[in-house]
Amino acid sequence: MKILSIYWGLSVGGVAKYAATLVRVCEHTPVQLRSLCLLPVGREVDQDVLAMLDAVTIPVRSVVDLSWVSSVRKAIAEEEPDCVISHGFNGHFVSLLATMGGRQYIKRLASYHGAYHPNTPIRRLVSPLYNGFTNWFLANKACAIVCVAQCCVKTLAELGVPASKFTVVHNGIPALTHVPDRRGAIRKEWGFDQSHVIVGIASRFEKIKGLDYLIQSFAQTVNTHENIRLVLIGDGSQRESLQQLAVALGVDTKVSFMGTRSDIPDCLSAMDIFSLPSLSEAHSIGLLEAMRAGKAIVATDVGGNTESVSHEKEALVVNAGDCNALADALSRMVSDAQLRDKLGEAARKRFNAEFTENAMLEKTARWLTKVCCN
Repeated sequence: MKILSIYWGLSVGGVAKYAATLVRVCEHTPVQLRSLCLLPVGREVDQDVLAMLDAVTIPVRSVVDLSWVSSVRKAIAEEEPDCVISHGFNGHFVSLLATMGGRQYIKRLASYHGAYHPNTPIRRLVSPLYNGFTNWFLANKACAIVCVAQCCVKTLAELGVPASKFTVVHNGIPALTHVPDRRGAIRKEWGFDQSHVIVGIASRFEKIKGLDYLIQSFAQTVNTHENIRLVLIGDGSQRESLQQLAVALGVDTKVSFMGTRSDIPDCLSAMDIFSLPSLSEAHSIGLLEAMRAGKAIVATDVGGNTESVSHEKEALVVNAGDCNALADALSRMVSDAQLRDKLGEAARKRFNAEFTENAMLEKTARWLTKVCCN
């Protein structure tokens, strides 16, 4: 059984991580999986992941360049896949154009990772088109859909996508058998000592991630906990406004913007509390990384977050956008080291039981075998 996995762009982040994991599904089921990556010229590409994939790459030179359509159709004719699986609005669009009217019947499969959330005014204008097309494609053109969280199934079912098409396979990331103890070295690099309690997150700096609420909550918490510090790892369109917010609240000397890092496990080891203040999530990879690291977690009750952690069991869960509730949870964590240890260890155990890369691959393999072979 031959499967072609279609991506538009392969930028650093969730899509690339998903691609890097999915390519290993062949270790768990007798299928041949190859990737087809359309790469817009000038856009950042995760070269490490691209090197891992057995990929056909097709350049997209500009918005008006449609030469990729014939290139994709030619690639599909040469590969002769039994199924294609597409990811995201652009991937679904490519899948539809490339398989219409062909001589060979090809099953269209799809993955769904949540709705498209634009980060610029222009993209906000076209987001209804993106999400509308995705919902139409999933309802009418995809034979089967793998969703990364149960919350995605609920959303799509309410939009009229048949329930019979859904299978839920939560995201998974590699289990770490050994991580060097870099806690002290990273904290020293950041200018902190062991008396500081570090709250942190690694995230895109976009409005949907709720980082402004985190900074506001931190500003409340620091009034009663002098030793607390906030570390924000990542970058994005909100970086400047977040820095300005920290200055306006008088906490800029206690909030550190560390930029993009490739050593996230090391950075997590230096933190005491991981806070995920998102306004929307499907199934957060960042949350899984914190669980794997055994961090004390404060997360918002959105999307698939509570499919990963439960309140008072593996994390403290608060309502999204509620600065007071988030500040109270952070204060409680800072004050109670035993609670941090208890929740962190429970989070690590749940990760190892449910959310490893192998668990994801085994479930994905069973799904692919079922939908491709029937």
